Amino acid sequence: MSEIESVGRKGYCLLSLFIFLFLFALLLIYLYQRSFSGVPEVL
Repeated sequence: MSEIESVGRKGYCLLSLFIFLFLFALLLIYLYQRSFSGVPEVL
């Protein structure tokens, strides 16, 4: 039973990390496209 709980906790951490990286990539793409629309001094 403890092995299943530890695997579930590890999978939950990996899932949350994947979601965080996905949102971070979306934020980078948003800022990258916005900087091309005429605001290059952000970088």
